Amino acid sequence: MRAAKIIPILSPEFQDLQQLFHALEQPYGLPEILRFNHAYQPIYQKLPPEEKRRAEEFIDTLIAGVERRELKARIFGVV
Repeated sequence: MRAAKIIPILSPEFQDLQQLFHALEQPYGLPEILRFNHAYQPIYQKLPPEEKRRAEEFIDTLIAGVERRELKARIFGVV
């Protein structure tokens, strides 16, 4: 049986994003969204696929926890 290749989540950019995300308080308001966007937008293209997938899980959590529905459109990556 072949072993699955597990890619560690180790990039400093992702670690910084993860730390910032876990410091944000719910419900997520505009200041929290802008802080996340400021960290996420410049690194998005540099992240390997697995880190992008995990970062997109942060976005899903932001969407689910916004204080006002109209703020969803302000999150980077949300169309």
